[in-house]
Amino acid sequence: MFVATIKDVANRAGVSTATVSNYLNKTKPVSQRICRKIDEAVNALHYNMNTTAQSLKSRRYQSVGVILPNLNDSYYVQVYQGIESAFRGTGYHLNLSFSYDLPELEEQAARDFLARQVGGLILVTCRPDADEFYREYFIQQGRPVVLIDRKIAGLNCDFISFDNKSAISSVCKTLSNSGKKTPVLLAGPEKFTCEALCIFGFREIFPDGRIVSISLEKEDAFRKTTGLLKNIQPDAILATSELTATGIVEAMEVLGYSQKEIPVITLGEEHWNRHTHSFACCSVNRPAIRLGAKAAKLLLSRIHNPSAESTSTVLDCDIQEVRTQVEKLVEGHKDRLSLKETQKIRLLLLDTPAVHSFCRLLKNFENSTGIQVAPVLKPHNTLYNTIVDRSSDYDVIMYDIPWLPILASQKILQEMKQVDTASFLPGSMDYYGKFNGKHFGVPLMYAPQMLYFRNSLFEDPELRTKYEKMYGMHLKPPRTFTEFNTVAKFFTQDTNEIPYGFSVAGAYTECLSPEIYMRLRAYDSQVIDEAGNVVFDNPKTLKAYNNFLQAVQYAKPDYLHTTDVDAAESFLRGETAMLISYPGFLVNASDLRRNSRLESIGCQYIPGRSPVLGGWGLGISSRTRRVDAASRFLDWATNESMGNYFSMLGGYTAVSATYANDELVNLYPWLPRYREIYPYAKPMLPNISRGSKVVSPNDIDAVVCKWLYRLLENTVSIENSIKETQKELEELVNDCLE
Repeated sequence: MFVATIKDVANRAGVSTATVSNYLNKTKPVSQRICRKIDEAVNALHYNMNTTAQSLKSRRYQSVGVILPNLNDSYYVQVYQGIESAFRGTGYHLNLSFSYDLPELEEQAARDFLARQVGGLILVTCRPDADEFYREYFIQQGRPVVLIDRKIAGLNCDFISFDNKSAISSVCKTLSNSGKKTPVLLAGPEKFTCEALCIFGFREIFPDGRIVSISLEKEDAFRKTTGLLKNIQPDAILATSELTATGIVEAMEVLGYSQKEIPVITLGEEHWNRHTHSFACCSVNRPAIRLGAKAAKLLLSRIHNPSAESTSTVLDCDIQEVRTQVEKLVEGHKDRLSLKETQKIRLLLLDTPAVHSFCRLLKNFENSTGIQVAPVLKPHNTLYNTIVDRSSDYDVIMYDIPWLPILASQKILQEMKQVDTASFLPGSMDYYGKFNGKHFGVPLMYAPQMLYFRNSLFEDPELRTKYEKMYGMHLKPPRTFTEFNTVAKFFTQDTNEIPYGFSVAGAYTECLSPEIYMRLRAYDSQVIDEAGNVVFDNPKTLKAYNNFLQAVQYAKPDYLHTTDVDAAESFLRGETAMLISYPGFLVNASDLRRNSRLESIGCQYIPGRSPVLGGWGLGISSRTRRVDAASRFLDWATNESMGNYFSMLGGYTAVSATYANDELVNLYPWLPRYREIYPYAKPMLPNISRGSKVVSPNDIDAVVCKWLYRLLENTVSIENSIKETQKELEELVNDCLE
């Protein structure tokens, strides 16, 4: 029988054996084009790493592989305990790896196991369509596979699971018989067999019942539950795992719901401590250790008898006990007491995805204080006018930090006599809430500009070589705006790897002004100095403008219609190589976590370490008669607990402790970088005032962007654009401060 060698693979792929070795062993980066060639050669030759050498040196199979989604879920802990106990004393070594339900990590783990010459594999897959891969590299190579819970379509191998369908159906039948009519099921992707069966069991009893799809992480369960409870109050919530039940219960606790009001029932695992092991009030006891042991014995049997027919094993759950639990729970249920409508405050907030997430938490404030809230959300380009409208009647106002001087000087915000600044980022109150030595608000959302980039492009050896030949320098995330433009040009014009170097957000003034302000800061220019003098027309501004005009040539061409959210979405879709933006615009927390686990997106300081500090504060309206209630809301919105929850939902706070929370940092590895950038982040414009007279930053932005738009539309030269901006700004400052 022909046995392919690494040399055969190299010859077929047209590369050196060293390149093949680097790719297969992950010792050095290999370009995406070469990776594809090597993969094609490996597949065509059915090559297995070290097949001959390892066989000569030792017994062929001394170990087996186990791939689980994680060990955060106690179910998988018990499954692994069962596997380990069954292999104890057999002479086989266990190799354990985790996929975190990311197909790329599962394939990487499987290939690593092949390199270690595992004799078989026990797998909870997140690749239900990977039959060809496992057939060619495991089954046909004499390495049996045992699947747990999730089948791979078309793969002839052993499978073992619990009867999750009957368990969920039985729980639902008990709920229905007890008068429950509106339960909700939180289930993972339907492509996973076990999740599909849970959904089927739920639909059997509640054909029109609501099903919420989640990613089987407690953080996603928390996010989805806060969104769910903002709109409806189900009479029960079912979960398909203890891990997701943890997130559900945490969301309920935060929002003030008890399990007497909304029972949480989950598929669980067997414990001797039946009353304390689960956060859910009812748990289906599944003997997960037994399942793991049976899976291990199946694999051992298949290794020793590879010609035996594959089997499908379904284990029963302890359904009777959970029926009794649910019946007792329903009997003891008491109706929810409605809030006393003693006070109600109106909130004027920014209409943005991060604030929508923040609003999910408002029930926590209502339940903890008895004060009701009525949020009103306005888009960025109309919020300011709504705030300054003297006829508006709001108690708490959310404001962009450049607006603070106007809102304070015109007494739209009232002074706050006592403010505890210890929990916030050092000195942040000077930017977010302080004017002329007095406090008028507190920080809600902290937002420094960051550079995000696609790691795979910057680590591609072929691209690195090409870039070095063309420009005489290493391809790396840019540290200056000159480098930024060179890199953007390279990806836009000199490669076919990605359509554009980056995106410019220029749809309206609030988007465009940060684009030019960060470049002005990088070139050490100013718009107005601390003394209130307009100093815009200078050689450094000319350099910044030239740099920006060069940059837009390599940007996605629709920049005059692109918002900050549009630019972020283009980057996440893989249309651009780089993105300079505020963290709040990358709002899909699940995508961010996936990309961080795969290390596909990196982030660092923006070029020149010159980020414009963005963000939003909360203040109390001078028109309110509910000062105490509004003050309590500000204290609640900016405490450490809410900061952590808000960050989990995709927002970013100015609370220092959030950026040192180990669990949050594990979820979002770039959180510490947001904290690191803080000393470099500053607002572009100083407070320009004389007595009670203040120059509006909005008016300054409008002038700067008016002439910048004309420059981008080719109706004025760079020199005239700068001169006209200087002239108009001088007139504005003089008029405002007369």
